[in-house]
Amino acid sequence: MPSTGVNVLEQQARAYLAAQLGTRPISDLRAVGTFDEAPLEGEGVTTLFAFQLMDGSALSSGTKGLADPWHYVAVGETVPNFFPAYNLDPNDAYSLHIGTRYMLTVGVAVVEDAQEPSGAREALHAFLAETNPGVSIEHESLAALFRSENQVFAVYRVTLAGQDVYCVAADLPPGFYTCVQHPPAVALRLHLGKLIRAEARRAERGADLGSTRSD
Repeated sequence: MPSTGVNVLEQQARAYLAAQLGTRPISDLRAVGTFDEAPLEGEGVTTLFAFQLMDGSALSSGTKGLADPWHYVAVGETVPNFFPAYNLDPNDAYSLHIGTRYMLTVGVAVVEDAQEPSGAREALHAFLAETNPGVSIEHESLAALFRSENQVFAVYRVTLAGQDVYCVAADLPPGFYTCVQHPPAVALRLHLGKLIRAEARRAERGADLGSTRSD
């Protein structure tokens, strides 16, 4: 990206952060990744900037008891957004951004545990047995349950071989994440973003293959 492009995006990032944060100080704002993708309708080339929030605000951790000041802000052909870094690299941070955009667009909301789908735990056990053969589940609990219209997304907290992980399951292809120091919604947003980006790449490859065929 030409330096002029970076400068324009940096100005956009600073203007957005000033509108959101007012006079609260930030430092070390720098571009860390540009993603030329369109995983959601209305999304296009997006640049992530990393920065530090310097006032010790709760926003600088995202989780009680943590004090990591690093954040990301997404600008470009997207709806601007900023969020704690959650120890994510830029690629995973972009997935988190896309997962967040999706959740806001379709209206994903937390629901009561009583709405946990029947058979969800059995499917979870089957997935863990396949991906971790011979490893027993030492503990499991439902960390949070989310609903979007007729779909339910479950985030379980599971202990395997002494390690706690989140496992996202129910009406989604399952996946697990080690970010248990953060709220379960972080794992869901990250998982949704990864799935959405992977599906968009598959669709793009299919379109490219179709354009190369001849009768």
